[in-house]
Amino acid sequence: MARKRVRRTRDEMEGEAVAPVVQAPTREEVTAATDAVVRPAATSREVVARASVQWTLDSRIRDVLMEDCGGLSDMGLHDFLMEHFGETFGSPSVSMRVFMDDPRLCVTDESVLVKITNSSPYVEFVRKYELHTTMNEAVNGLHTKGIFTLRRWESTAAANEAEDIDDSVKGKLNAALLIARDNKRPARNRNTPSPKEIDGGYDAVVNARWSYVVRSDEYGEGTLGMGVLGVAPGVQPRLWSEAQAKVIPDSWKPWEGDEVPGVKGKLVMAVLSSQKGWPYRFFDEEEIQMEKMDTLTGYNAACDAYIRKEDMRAWYFAKENINRWRMIFGYFCQFLLIGTPGIGKSSSTGSLLLYQLLRYPLEGLEVVAYFVDAGAYIFYKPKDRRRGRVVYYARQGAALREMRDMVSADNIKGYAIINTNWCSIDVQELPLRWGVIMISSPRLSSLQRFTYMRPDAVQIYINCYEDAELKAALVWERHWQLEKGQIKKGNVNIANDWKVLKERIDMVGPLPRYVLAREAIYEKRLKDVESALRLLPDGDFEYFMRIRDNTSEWCEDDTLHKLLKLVRLRVNG
Repeated sequence: MARKRVRRTRDEMEGEAVAPVVQAPTREEVTAATDAVVRPAATSREVVARASVQWTLDSRIRDVLMEDCGGLSDMGLHDFLMEHFGETFGSPSVSMRVFMDDPRLCVTDESVLVKITNSSPYVEFVRKYELHTTMNEAVNGLHTKGIFTLRRWESTAAANEAEDIDDSVKGKLNAALLIARDNKRPARNRNTPSPKEIDGGYDAVVNARWSYVVRSDEYGEGTLGMGVLGVAPGVQPRLWSEAQAKVIPDSWKPWEGDEVPGVKGKLVMAVLSSQKGWPYRFFDEEEIQMEKMDTLTGYNAACDAYIRKEDMRAWYFAKENINRWRMIFGYFCQFLLIGTPGIGKSSSTGSLLLYQLLRYPLEGLEVVAYFVDAGAYIFYKPKDRRRGRVVYYARQGAALREMRDMVSADNIKGYAIINTNWCSIDVQELPLRWGVIMISSPRLSSLQRFTYMRPDAVQIYINCYEDAELKAALVWERHWQLEKGQIKKGNVNIANDWKVLKERIDMVGPLPRYVLAREAIYEKRLKDVESALRLLPDGDFEYFMRIRDNTSEWCEDDTLHKLLKLVRLRVNG
């Protein structure tokens, strides 16, 4: 039968393309070819040196993504047939694009048509053309977001604003970005970036300070009925019990906090504060001080991880399975942490998991690795007379080698938290008996790649913020602005802050990345949501509702990711 052209989704037509599932190179392979990033998994290691190592931060996004895609759209059917078959088989002089749309219209002899469409050159051309189309649409989509250069892409990725961009596109851009960064360094340092120990980094995480935001009658409406309570240094907090954390919420009943023994008032949110920040974004005191205030209140939250009951649920789930899995199988469990983009999986859940893994007294868990887009941090737990320390690796490949060396030399076991673009790291290169926690959005491309390579992974779903939790974030930020003298009490109107925040929630959903952000970030998200709504066919919601209710028809359509939130519910029967 003739090979049909793959039907493209609405998401691809809007420029945030869904590319074929691919296997990205490790960062040690980045200095070879960026085109290796988008090759099929079977050939992803066949890296060829290319001139593209000359990428700079001012290189155009179009040049990066369209590399090796030139000439495909202009090729004619006759040119293709003469090059590979030596004759035209009486076909009309049309473009290859027309031929792929309807091969039978151009070649009527079925045996000839099968010969052409089943041939290796044609299959390879279709693959390259689909890649060309995917990358071209991605270029257009990025341009609509104002992203024209690698420098702009760098700031977008650093701000965690690229989660709705397809992994294969992010992988290729990140590969080029690393090359650009290498080219910016002095030549003597390009090929041998040295690991860097983060002075005080280990203690900053392990000894992070806890605080509570609680609801109580003793607080007035001026603070939304909430207040901030401190926890003494070195004292472990009283947080939600496992039973409380694992209660499935009633989506129709507002949650206002839980009574926790030892906490005065109903616990709504806890805050875990590290003086150096957290590895997911900033892990340096100087960078934190220079951080631009991208929040609604103007508060610098770079040091704070807002810990919700949902985050504790994820930890309890991981803790239970870590013990059981190791007891039964002799090695650690694998997890896939899934939640709506923008709810704080990186900033909160990932930070809490790192903190808990470092403090957990489990024999045999000596190392925790934390992978980010810009490299990897390896946390070495104290042992014998060795102090705890953390080492930063600018290249993920170097961290992976260090982990493998630890296993081969000393049989050290550990855990890896992957909080990075999926195409930037090969999970199969992680030590087999190490635990893995992959932080992911519900995009099928991300989920399928991980579950294919780690089919025994346990999936943990995280719900979005409750209104009370977003109120707690406001109360926390205003409280510390007053404590630090950044604002005057007479200028604070938290009730008005909540009114603004509630309007944002109603427009784009309970996503702190956008609703707690400065005006420009929120407005951009609002435009994205409005654009997604306009994409619904015929101006109604039939398509949307059908996809929502029928998981077998779920597709990689970014319309859904901007309009839906992931919710964990109890199913009766």
